[in-house]
Amino acid sequence: MRTTRLLLAAAGIPLVTLAAVYVLRMSWADRLPSAVVSHWGLDGPDRGTDLAAMTGWTLGIGAAIAVLAAITMLVSDRRAIARDLAATPRSAVGFAAWAATLPAGILAGSMWATLDLPAWEQARGAGGAILLAFGISIAAGALAAWLAGTMPRPAPAEADRELPSAGLEPGQDPTWSGAGTNYPMAFVGAAVLVAAVILQVGMTDLDIMPYGLILVVALLAMSAVCRTQVRIDSTGVTLTLGLLKFPTRRLDLDEIASADVEQMSMWAGGGYGLRRGPSYTAFKVRAGDTLAITLTSGHTLKATVDHPERAAGLINDLVGARG
Repeated sequence: MRTTRLLLAAAGIPLVTLAAVYVLRMSWADRLPSAVVSHWGLDGPDRGTDLAAMTGWTLGIGAAIAVLAAITMLVSDRRAIARDLAATPRSAVGFAAWAATLPAGILAGSMWATLDLPAWEQARGAGGAILLAFGISIAAGALAAWLAGTMPRPAPAEADRELPSAGLEPGQDPTWSGAGTNYPMAFVGAAVLVAAVILQVGMTDLDIMPYGLILVVALLAMSAVCRTQVRIDSTGVTLTLGLLKFPTRRLDLDEIASADVEQMSMWAGGGYGLRRGPSYTAFKVRAGDTLAITLTSGHTLKATVDHPERAAGLINDLVGARG
């Protein structure tokens, strides 16, 4: 049941949406010119693309993203079940469905803008096409996120529920390292960026270098919001964000008052990455269970890591041992 829901959310909804847009394209076949508008400038339409080519590019890329997303989600979810980790974030599933259907939305918008017109040069304004493209993809993403949100999450073990004390005994190794990841969103995001570059360069005669530079910068940004890590030892706590472990925050034990576990929603702090609130700083890559470290200054540092109860318990034991 869990696998079925994930497949329906990550692949089923996008593929049905792509099929619906293709049916729309066929029903409008006699009302469209051979080339449809594919870009608008400040003065109106400035670029057209062969309808057959645009259909193949957009629906093909959308289908590829849907399949890639479904495989990534399934692998991530199987790993979560096997290691008693948090389930695949619903935000990642929704993002994947949005990304897979956006190319079809672009096709639908371009067709609408050129519908019943003799040539793409006479196309309607970009506003309606953009609203249609994002309307289709956002609706698909929201539906997928809703469906994924109904999936049961692994229940924590009974032993974990007794934290926030780890029961650290004298002479025991106080070292602990944990991480929280959102690789599905990062992988799908990378696929979307590559697809966008292919669409821009493949359907038009453009220089690839500017788009390549944008792609590199965007991939570096994604690498910063797909993993957070916490390391605890007898001297303190280190929190890092991203594959490059930047930024990093080091806490000495005498800076820490206590540690606990909280819940962070998808929108808490305004999204993912290094987020700041009125009294907290969050190293956030997903929603769900979060390690919350309260400092003696009153500020709170949060990190979305797996098994935060264990981390909170060990931190409390180490702080308590210092008197």
